[in-house]
Amino acid sequence: MSRYGHKERGGSMRVIPRPVVPAGPLRDLKDLLYESYLAAGPPTLDEMAAALGDADAEDDMVKAAPSRDTIQRIIKQPVLPARQGDVVSLVAVLTRMAGGEAEPAAQRAASLWLDARLERPLGLSIGGLDPIDLEVHRAIEVEESQRLPGVPDLPTYVARPHDWVLGEVVHKAAQGESQLVMLVGGSSTGKTRACWEAVQLLPEDWRLWHPIDPERPGAALADLPQVGSRTVVWLNESHHYLFTADQAVGEQVAAGLRALLRDQARAPVLVLGTIWPEYRNSLMAEPKPGGPDPHAQARALLTGRELTVPAAFDETAMLDLSKKARRDPRLAYARDRAEQGHITQYLAGAPELLSRFEAAPPGAKAVVLAAMDARRAGHGLDLPHSFLGEACEGYFSDQEWDLLAENWLEEAFAYATRPVRGARGMLTRRRPRRGEPSSEGPLYRLADYLEQQGRQTRRTQRIPPSVWESALRHRVSGRTLAPFARSCGLLRVAFHLESQAAASGLGESARRAGDVLRKAGRLKEALPWYQKAADAGDAESALRAGQLLWQQECWGPALDSFRWAADMGLADLAKQRAWAMVHYAPHLRPQAWMGPQPEAGPSLSGTSTRSALRNPHAEKLDNLLAQGQTEAALTLARTLGVDLPPIFRRGAASLIKQGFIDEAIKWYALAFDAGDAGAAWRVGRLLREQGHDDEAIEWYQRGAYAGDRTALQRVAYLMRERGRLDEAVEWARKSADTGDEHAIRLAADLLRLQDKEHEADRLLAYGWELDGTIADSWGPWSAEDER
Repeated sequence: MSRYGHKERGGSMRVIPRPVVPAGPLRDLKDLLYESYLAAGPPTLDEMAAALGDADAEDDMVKAAPSRDTIQRIIKQPVLPARQGDVVSLVAVLTRMAGGEAEPAAQRAASLWLDARLERPLGLSIGGLDPIDLEVHRAIEVEESQRLPGVPDLPTYVARPHDWVLGEVVHKAAQGESQLVMLVGGSSTGKTRACWEAVQLLPEDWRLWHPIDPERPGAALADLPQVGSRTVVWLNESHHYLFTADQAVGEQVAAGLRALLRDQARAPVLVLGTIWPEYRNSLMAEPKPGGPDPHAQARALLTGRELTVPAAFDETAMLDLSKKARRDPRLAYARDRAEQGHITQYLAGAPELLSRFEAAPPGAKAVVLAAMDARRAGHGLDLPHSFLGEACEGYFSDQEWDLLAENWLEEAFAYATRPVRGARGMLTRRRPRRGEPSSEGPLYRLADYLEQQGRQTRRTQRIPPSVWESALRHRVSGRTLAPFARSCGLLRVAFHLESQAAASGLGESARRAGDVLRKAGRLKEALPWYQKAADAGDAESALRAGQLLWQQECWGPALDSFRWAADMGLADLAKQRAWAMVHYAPHLRPQAWMGPQPEAGPSLSGTSTRSALRNPHAEKLDNLLAQGQTEAALTLARTLGVDLPPIFRRGAASLIKQGFIDEAIKWYALAFDAGDAGAAWRVGRLLREQGHDDEAIEWYQRGAYAGDRTALQRVAYLMRERGRLDEAVEWARKSADTGDEHAIRLAADLLRLQDKEHEADRLLAYGWELDGTIADSWGPWSAEDER
């Protein structure tokens, strides 16, 4: 007997396994085929082939006679059969073998086949893709490449060690195992090009999906459930998907990707992402014990799936490049001019961009600086012309402003958008494609190399008031700019940006407007904003409204808010808060919706795991440093082209362990000279431990001016210890300018040490004004503010 209770015919028979297919018309068709197959016996392949072959020529239901191998593929494989007639004929024959009515079954099979055929899978065939559309950088042009025939758009590729690891990941995906790899590296280090080259290794029947419309995280959330088998999910610049202004959105994307990777019905899929180190570090940071964990899903997604892309070519790669440069003059051009092996950056036009920026006339430089600061403050990729035109006014000296020509803004944009050796200029005009939302005016994108430069070199620079004023007047990116404004202590600006966004129907912005007021201690003013957000369907806001009502001992409304949050999807948290309130106020009685008292769950904080895809040279360098061979490690690092600042820091740490403090200070100084602004406060710390406070202050200040936020905080603390409280307050405000959300409380504490209680309270409640003074009382956005 067979496993289905039917007598086996012709000896032993292997039952065809059921295919695993994602939900949709194709799965409905495959389910119909397989259930018809089981109901018919199941018959052998020979029996099915014979029944199809013996059908009457006049039989309207059976017009095809597929072979036994084709029959097996139709039933077994999770793909759409090529011919509708084969499917219809097979279903009709199987239905008759089971004693059923063939005509309705055949009609259903025909309908399902057509639905599956018409269903448009996500993405495009990998064979017809343009790498430029996938955000691979255009390369610089040189005269030789323009003259030589057959030179491709992209320079000849030079593989490096990370490409070998990436190739192994792609091979596993091609073999049927879903994979994700996140390439980590700075701007223009070759991350996106490496992903493009890896995609070329896949079979031609794979597709690629790049979620960008209407905006990246929203597109990913909307269509992730529809990703099918043999699809590449292309997440270039993954911080747009995972490190979002609304942290909940990024976590939802990460959770969706984790579910996709686990879903065998949709395997195999290949998720390729790229990310800058600073965003990667924020996502992977371990939460404090008992504290919130805003990136738990993203950290779980990326752990063990990171692959570092070095900034520089090592010696082996340089030799390979020299060979290929004989046929591609762009490689020769970069080889002869790039410094310290930074080939990809040179090919992408990065040095030319920087040179053009440094030599820019005042108008163009002001526009680009405004774009840099807007992006580091959280503005979206697309920067409106009207916003930049007003935001840039704060970057001129009085003399520069007076000497501007009448058409200075037009000239500024013309200079900033001019291509660099055929590659994109400092700013690029973005033209919406057909079907994309139109804008009221031109939109521009900042070159990502300049964006990264801005984040590094300007992170301790105060954003001029004109940027915030322009953002408020033009109502741009309020929900993304507001969190940075709040971290800077610009509470009025943050609240008004959030309230503007909330007026556009964004419930989470109403919640964040309430957050600004709640964290400033203005609880009664915060409550209506939480209730407004809850009315718009924001469950977290209902939870926070309940908490505020509890604090005001409004017991009934508090329980109503908790129940509201539970009904909107936060049942566990809402029940925990409600039970906690019942215990706090014994006169309250549990309500039926609260259910049994919940038990305390385990801690959500995890332990960090080292990436399984490490730089292949890291272990050798670590071993040398552990043995105290710092000079040998430095020599190896220079030979391999590895970024030097981390090696200097490791060498200094090794020297400290051995007690060689003066030598360690020299190594940290080398790291600082090599571009590591964070090395300055480490030098300052060692000098302080030796009692050299004045030298320590000098190093802290050097670090602060080089862009290190930690150094700013340490200057403030050191000034406080020395009794220079006014200077300490000013350094705390400078630290706040970088987005240090703790600086405002430090400044308030310093004011209290000077018996300035009223000013301290006012600072915490209303923040700083744009001119750096402590704000007076302010309320909602008004028509007067528009002016």
